[in-house]
Amino acid sequence: MKKIIFLILLMPLAVFAQTETKIKQDSLPTTVHNELHKKYAAYAVNSVLKITDFQQKHKYKIEVQKKSTVIELIYDNDGKLISKEKSKIYSFDGTEKITPKSEPSKSNEGHSGHQH
Repeated sequence: MKKIIFLILLMPLAVFAQTETKIKQDSLPTTVHNELHKKYAAYAVNSVLKITDFQQKHKYKIEVQKKSTVIELIYDNDGKLISKEKSKIYSFDGTEKITPKSEPSKSNEGHSGHQH
């Protein structure tokens, strides 16, 4: 009886069990590769991970970057975008010029970058 209870308690953990394996970009399925290059050709690919769930189904987590914008994409095996998460990279020395998309671009001419 104790073995059955123990197994029942562990079963929910199997649902969330998955592995992530770093792979090369050229190892992506053709469908995922085509979608990635169609929509993110101007971005550099930082990393590619193959996610395998407990049912041996595969997803692909791809991190792309263009200047200070980093996007984490998750595709299914058929090239369908499942998830997209966007973030910014900030430095502490102020070397990048980040302009929010909601505001028009402003010129910093005559400004040396120091704080007043």
